[in-house]
Amino acid sequence: MKSKKTPSGIILYAKNSGLTSFSSLWSIKHAIGTEKVGHTGTLDSFAEGLLVVLSGSLTHLVSHITSFTKTYRAVICFGKTTDTLDPTGIVTEKGKSVSKEQVQSALGKFTGTLLQVPPVYSAIHVDGKRSSELVREGKKVEMEVRQVFIYKNELIDFKEDEGSGLSYALVEITCSKGTYIRALARDIAQSLGTCAYLTALRRTKIGPFSLEDAACFSSLDEFTIEKCIEKEKIIALNKNEKKKDSDSSLIDIRSHFLTFTPELAALCGFESSTLREEWKNSYLNGRPLQGKMFSRMENLLPEKNEFCAEKEIAVFYESGKFAGIIQKRDGRLFYGFVVPPFKSEPAELPVFSWTQIQSRDFPLEWKKKGTALTVGKFDGIHIGHQALIDSVLQQNDFAKGVVTFSSSCKKSAGEVTTLKQKLKILKEKNLDFAVVIDFSDDFSKIKGEDFIDTLVDVCGMKFLAEGKDFNCGYKGESGGNLTMKELALLAGNKGFYLSEIQDVILEGKKVSSSRIRDAVKNGDFALVQKMLLRPFSYDCSEIRFTLSGCCEKDGMRWFEGECSSSQVLLSEGNYNVVAIMSGSENVSNEKNLNTLHTLCAVEGGKIKLLLPSENAARRVRTINFIPAKI
Repeated sequence: MKSKKTPSGIILYAKNSGLTSFSSLWSIKHAIGTEKVGHTGTLDSFAEGLLVVLSGSLTHLVSHITSFTKTYRAVICFGKTTDTLDPTGIVTEKGKSVSKEQVQSALGKFTGTLLQVPPVYSAIHVDGKRSSELVREGKKVEMEVRQVFIYKNELIDFKEDEGSGLSYALVEITCSKGTYIRALARDIAQSLGTCAYLTALRRTKIGPFSLEDAACFSSLDEFTIEKCIEKEKIIALNKNEKKKDSDSSLIDIRSHFLTFTPELAALCGFESSTLREEWKNSYLNGRPLQGKMFSRMENLLPEKNEFCAEKEIAVFYESGKFAGIIQKRDGRLFYGFVVPPFKSEPAELPVFSWTQIQSRDFPLEWKKKGTALTVGKFDGIHIGHQALIDSVLQQNDFAKGVVTFSSSCKKSAGEVTTLKQKLKILKEKNLDFAVVIDFSDDFSKIKGEDFIDTLVDVCGMKFLAEGKDFNCGYKGESGGNLTMKELALLAGNKGFYLSEIQDVILEGKKVSSSRIRDAVKNGDFALVQKMLLRPFSYDCSEIRFTLSGCCEKDGMRWFEGECSSSQVLLSEGNYNVVAIMSGSENVSNEKNLNTLHTLCAVEGGKIKLLLPSENAARRVRTINFIPAKI
């Protein structure tokens, strides 16, 4: 079933020869779950190389990216030609072979502005139909001359085949939109008094986008004269055979999905601006645009950008998500297109350190209003912790927060969640703030009563939710440690309400962080998920995965990394996992995440993942362990 939410992004895709551009679009639609995609220039079925495909709202940018310059590598066969000017056609003429020196000399004449007659076998429309269709119907077609520009026309390699009387040139060409490399090969040959056709064609760049960064690039063969001659023979033998993408290519497409960020917008030549939050509704309701509604993002566009969109600005919400394009005309702003947010995102969770609390660096409005708190290690934030947090969230008259610790347990035991994961979960709970305490030697000597006094005095604590086994404070001094019994007496004296929350029992036992750690070590991820209400997630944001093994299956390879996380380490073995990957290699990027079902191996203090590419390995952020049965 297709997702109702159409993902908006850019997919760089390496098309194989033998596949049509249309079938490649089907693969991309299937991979990302949408029907709304648009390409920025097709490739003939015999050709291979880079397709830049836009999905969702970014299909509005097709015309902009289509205008980018393109770079190709082509193998030109001199000495015969076909009706299609490529290896799929019928040989219609034979001519003489040419030398390397002749080709080298001719190429220099085919640079700069040229007038070109496109091939009759093309997708150009004549009288409402494709010219190729008219030719196949037996009709005569006259193609109109068009102006193109050749920036580069360089000979890379040359080969003479004395047996066949043919010669082959591997040429690299950078050209403007609308240039036909088949027609260029024809015209170069004619200038040398012979004929030619393309044996093979590979598109290597479209504007700032390179083939090496594309999904399925690893499936392409080396592009040499010898390889291309060999492939032409295969094309002739399998002329009617239709190729399909494998499951691994669909996985690779998903892992290469790029969301439209300010950095990517700059790469495409757009100036970027942020839509100010107070003007968000005006923008979404189509009210007249004013400069004060936006703040310009500085230092994103490079000094020289040949793809510059001088009259268009990419707009982003304060959350970082793409909001659309606005246009500049005659000193005024106009709407290009608007991308509404699919849903409001939770704001960043304000986090205070214990040093800030001691310095009374806490919002006065929250102190005056009063706060509802719960204090604890909250390692894992399991269903027992959730009962405490729910009790706090019910206190609508107060600002709601959690007081926790940066390190959840002894290092030897390992944590269920890292601090980063913990804060992300707390953010999703819609709490107003969190206080995170570094458990230093100085803090460990604070008396329990002094700790509570600080929360009341600085944070205005009016409500506290705790479990019956709560205790805090320095245990080495009489009266320093505070248990639930003493806390109840203190609550009456200090004027806050204490809510005692009962333990949560699952399968006859109390839910606790230590129980979850034991279940993780035993690989009982079904029990872990019952206690966490989510899969066990291993934080990989600090792990650098490198290639460790050869191809395993369908192009997938093993990548390994040292277990640098403070989390509990699993028992050695193989596990089914879901790798969560970000939309870019930026380790702080937690937006527009992609998922990949794969295998994980824990061995010798290292984690190994079966992944499609190095690009995917660099973008792994989290591994979710799948329960065998829930």
